[in-house]
Amino acid sequence: MHPFLSLPWMEDYVAHCSKDAELVQSLKGFTALIEYGWLDAPLANVYLHMRDGLPQSITDSPAQKVNMRVHARPGTWQRIYQREISAKKALLIHELKFKGSMLMLLKYMDPLNTTFRRMGDVPATFQHE
Repeated sequence: MHPFLSLPWMEDYVAHCSKDAELVQSLKGFTALIEYGWLDAPLANVYLHMRDGLPQSITDSPAQKVNMRVHARPGTWQRIYQREISAKKALLIHELKFKGSMLMLLKYMDPLNTTFRRMGDVPATFQHE
């Protein structure tokens, strides 16, 4: 079991989501470098590069400009992970902070929300516990 949003955890998470052909198809056309990060916690960010709905790379430092940023406090990430709150709701009540193209977010909101829901399928520890 790896720490939530660590590189090894993200690798497991991406592999898990990539097994779902319907989810991959729903993300067709989605290309972005996404920064997953933390608010009010000295924890490292992680970057996922997606191209046409498929993961290309995961890193702890971006090699190019980040297109989307999603950051939350550790407690919010844990609530998303435990499915106590959806990412969509967390965005609407400003607990999940987003920076990037709102048009892209709206276009892919349902499949992206599904990917966030899938976070809870991948065993993780939470570093703030």
